[in-house]
Amino acid sequence: MSDLDVQQALSMRYRTSQEADRYSDRLRQNLGLETRASVARLAIGRSLALGPLKDASIDSKGLDIAAMSLFSAENIGAWVGLLVAHSIATGGGAISSMEALRSSIRAHWHRGALALWADWNACDEDYDRFIETLITRRSEMPEFSEATSGSGDELSDSTSKLTEPKDASTALSKALDELGIKVQVKDATHGPRITRYRVLLVNLADLAKINRSTSQLGLALNLGNYLPTVSNGDEPKTVFIDLPRAKSSWVSVGIERLREWAKSSPGDPNKLELYAGVTVTGEDVSFDLANAPHLLVGGTTGSGKSICLHSLILSLLARHKHDTLQLALIDPKQVEFAPYAKLSNLYRGEIATEIPQAREVLGELVAEMDARYSVFNRLGVSNIVEARRKGQSLPFIVVFIEEMADLVMQDIGIEPLIARLAQKARAAGIHLVLATQRPDSETFSGLIRSNIPGRIALTVQKGTESNIILDEKGAENLLGAGDMLIRLPGESLVRAHSVYVRTENITQLVKQVK
Repeated sequence: MSDLDVQQALSMRYRTSQEADRYSDRLRQNLGLETRASVARLAIGRSLALGPLKDASIDSKGLDIAAMSLFSAENIGAWVGLLVAHSIATGGGAISSMEALRSSIRAHWHRGALALWADWNACDEDYDRFIETLITRRSEMPEFSEATSGSGDELSDSTSKLTEPKDASTALSKALDELGIKVQVKDATHGPRITRYRVLLVNLADLAKINRSTSQLGLALNLGNYLPTVSNGDEPKTVFIDLPRAKSSWVSVGIERLREWAKSSPGDPNKLELYAGVTVTGEDVSFDLANAPHLLVGGTTGSGKSICLHSLILSLLARHKHDTLQLALIDPKQVEFAPYAKLSNLYRGEIATEIPQAREVLGELVAEMDARYSVFNRLGVSNIVEARRKGQSLPFIVVFIEEMADLVMQDIGIEPLIARLAQKARAAGIHLVLATQRPDSETFSGLIRSNIPGRIALTVQKGTESNIILDEKGAENLLGAGDMLIRLPGESLVRAHSVYVRTENITQLVKQVK
């Protein structure tokens, strides 16, 4: 039986270790906070976002703080609930006594203060960077209220009809007003996961202030780990403000949406149309890979990267026959592309799963590219479309490489082959789709990136990884599970949500193609 009593907890005094107390005081001074209690709350919250507390001996020699300074009568229950829930969720057991509660607060305050001090130093003691880090950091704590089974890729396969979520127009207007920005919210459009608000600015000069205040706006609207997105509107003095919604209101984009798109118009054999998903407001997003002409897809585990690749492959299969398209699939993971093993238009009739096999396939593609250019020269044409008009039966070849970083790291001879294809293969009708969950400058050299202008970024861990994929930050703030940013040559950045593809969807379409 628990001896915890919220009123008693509010009458006690709490303290942390001598070391954490010292860091708390330094942080108070550096951040311009009036009390150590403010730092203590930040520290406890920081620690709650981490894993289990270690059984380390922590002294209690720091100065004590009255509970009424640390908490309040209105939120003491919430703090106690968080501490108890964290302990149970991380295997620490129930906090069932007042002494256990005090020990828990001491340990979290200690760990959180040390973590905050490390954050401060990692930000080079830059106040703005530190505050942004606090607000935008993804919590590693379990999401008790919105927990789902499985990985981020495993969305429910519901229909594309959208539910009608709660309208936050009033809350948005009030939050902006508190930031000193006067607006009129004109209307709202609910998409699969995000609601877009059309906002009229009373003072056009406030646009810069909104762009600078997205972190504060997200905090005011209780968006958790996510941020609002601001873009130019479709009317004078208006902007669009996109607000992420709770997972309970998300609607996945089912495979039937891709099927409807495929049937919407006859396939053009001289185009490589890819269906990426839908925009934040639910419109179809598709583009011609032949114009891209190559694509880099990056995202961390659980971001929905593999499902995105399946959507791209299926959209090609839905619009092409085996005589106009061949797929060269390279899969070091050996599992992602396995459902396509029996495709009739599989290049070389197999999926390359071993490093030597992958190098051989890429070498053959380089030779094929050179051979096609010899044909073009003989015919007096400059590309595959013109060659087809002169009677040449040449299929497009689209190369999908799952986890390119593995290939490049294990075989130094593979990168030059990829670079050569990226530089020259477009006119020959050979196009690359390179995917990785570890985007970095070592595995994606400047030569490769400069020749692959098409980019799809799913959720990544850091802004530097977003820079590798998109040449700008932003992907670190995505929602995961298929939420993506698409950049194509000469076009503005587009945010989209991927189609959810099940293995049985792939199997069914492969049978139809056969």
